[in-house]
Amino acid sequence: MTEAVTDFDYEELPATTTLGMHLVAGAAAGIMEHSVMYPVDIVKTRMQVVGSTTMYSGVAQALRSISTTEGMRSLYRGVMSVVLGAGPAHAVYFATYEQTKKVLAGGNANAMAA
Repeated sequence: MTEAVTDFDYEELPATTTLGMHLVAGAAAGIMEHSVMYPVDIVKTRMQVVGSTTMYSGVAQALRSISTTEGMRSLYRGVMSVVLGAGPAHAVYFATYEQTKKVLAGGNANAMAA
């Protein structure tokens, strides 16, 4: 007996996924991405400040310096405003992308490679 093997793209949601599910998936992805990368963005911003009295030799040293002098919470100061904006923005972006892909593929979203 031969079994039919269906090849699924691990990054692809099933074709029957609703618009609401795309919105939720986009919001969750955006919130997670911004929450995880926020400390790196803080370090990047501080390293780019011109005329700063604090000089960092690298990202790891800057993370250590900021967390020991100001505390670990300082790396996440202001993250909620970014998260509150990222959720809806990524939800709309992801859902629009998926719906556009479906329209351009003639209703078969799995036919188009991303």
